Amino acid sequence: MKRLAIILAFLALCQGLAAQGLKPQDVQSDVRRAADWFSGYCYKEPAVAPSAPAGFKPFNISTYARHGARLYSKESLYDQMHKLMTSADANGQLTPLGQELLERSEAVYARVKGRSYDLTEYGQQQHRVVAGRIMKTWKQVFKERRSIDARSTQTNRTILSMAAALDEYRLTDPKLTIRFDASAADMGALNPTSKYNPRAEERDWSKAFEADTARWNPAFKALWRKNLDPQSYFGRFFKDPAVVLNVFKDYINAARMFYFYLAFSETLGPDESLMYMMDPADAWKAWECENFRMYSCCGATPLYHGRNWALEEALLRDFVKYWETDMTGDVAARLRFGHDYKIAGLLTLLEAKGWDKCEADPNEVWKIFDFGNMPMASTLLFALYRNDKGDVLIRCTLDEELQYFPIPCYRDAGGREWQGYYTWNVFRAHCERRLALADFILNNT
Repeated sequence: MKRLAIILAFLALCQGLAAQGLKPQDVQSDVRRAADWFSGYCYKEPAVAPSAPAGFKPFNISTYARHGARLYSKESLYDQMHKLMTSADANGQLTPLGQELLERSEAVYARVKGRSYDLTEYGQQQHRVVAGRIMKTWKQVFKERRSIDARSTQTNRTILSMAAALDEYRLTDPKLTIRFDASAADMGALNPTSKYNPRAEERDWSKAFEADTARWNPAFKALWRKNLDPQSYFGRFFKDPAVVLNVFKDYINAARMFYFYLAFSETLGPDESLMYMMDPADAWKAWECENFRMYSCCGATPLYHGRNWALEEALLRDFVKYWETDMTGDVAARLRFGHDYKIAGLLTLLEAKGWDKCEADPNEVWKIFDFGNMPMASTLLFALYRNDKGDVLIRCTLDEELQYFPIPCYRDAGGREWQGYYTWNVFRAHCERRLALADFILNNT
């Protein structure tokens, strides 16, 4: 009990400011915002190298990227929606909007059938865009060093994401030396909440976090019960909302599957989106519920006493290991391809501003966490800089947005503070402190 009290005391210190997140009025203005997690990051500015302190030049980048846009994880969803919509049509139960949904969804049914979890063409293109932007932004790195080392988790969607990205790198600069792998040997580091991580127990594996027996499930269901009005939610599509119970086990299950079905249409590309059919109020309520679930799985929730994000110590150690290796050598870019949980967990472990907020009330989670900050192909990137004296700085971005940590920023000789730039020794010490905390949590929970 004493050890648990110490852990809780550590977690109580998590008072980072909330990242800019989704609000009800955002979805009211554009209902597609409730599907941000399923689409991709919208780059609004051209890819340009950031200003760096005088004398410092970038010499290495190291990334972790979520796979690109992919289809829903279970084939049954597409079959269930096909069955529901066609049977409702045959029985005269569709409203005009329901008829439109039937026509739109049936048009793509043959394309998606048999492809659950698969990377889409849009998902491949997302990683080509990211790779192209990295080459433009960090061209100085690739002038000095000529090799790329890439690794992926062992799933179809991540391997194809890596392939698309590397194809773009090779097309942009055919002289690059590119090494790539997708081995079980790397799974413990690239997917720490898996059986490949020796420190992860079966209760820690991703499936355990997502199961009906997970700790967050009672509060999750209660939030759905509070938010869901079947008449409002399904009455837009069906004359009698009860028809959904012919296919789905209950209204909550049906509402979740409807939300996922419409939101995952974003993964086929912007022109394929069906999200416009959702009522903004209902879309917000669905997003709020699923956002709470994601926070509970990979955020700074008090439910797991930090164990869920502490497991990402394996990934952080992988970064630290190769940062030190790449201080010398020829590697320009060290690329990792994996999953959204890892991005959120790593940033929480590192106490990145906006990611380390603890919230016990499911009704308040939307104020401090937004799973839309990890869209398809989301890319966490660390850049190393060095001057002629051998001093090293590090800088971190998520989808080109600067990330901040609770340590002093670099100050130049003139006293100017460079926001988001950290001296290597200071940042390395921060990593060591956080890794020590992660070890403590994993050894005592």
